[in-house]
This record gives sequence, C-alpha cells and structure tokens, in this order.
Amino acid sequence: MVYTYVDTEYAPERCSFCNGTGHAEGGVCEACGGQGDVLVAQPARICYLCGGSGSMEIGICRACGGSGWSLL
Repeated sequence: MVYTYVDTEYAPERCSFCNGTGHAEGGVCEACGGQGDVLVAQPARICYLCGGSGSMEIGICRACGGSGWSLL
C-alpha cells in the first residue's frame, strides 16, 4: 500500500532496528513502535549516518530514529 501526503508518496519498509520483528532490546522497538515496519518517503533511501543499520555505537541512530531509512 502506498500513501500520499503533500505530494510525497510513502510506503512501508522493514524497520532496520528490530529487523521487522517489532521487538528490540527486550521490549517494544522504539523505532517502529512494535509495528515491524515504518512509513518511508519514496523512493526509499538508506540512512546516510548509520548506513541503514538503525543503530550506532552510542545506541539508536538519531538521524533516522532507528528505522534505517533516510527521512529526507
């Protein structure tokens, strides 16, 4: 399913922080809220800061919110 908001199309993509499970670090994944996927502007772009992993040495990647996808 594709959604359109203000001339931008969004589609669900697998959350990188929890690998689509909805659970991470012993609880609900904070990146996707337990859904396992996140809405991403299309065409989808991998986060430039974490390389799409959703995490960094200091914890969750704040550039993409842990989703692994670029917000811009």
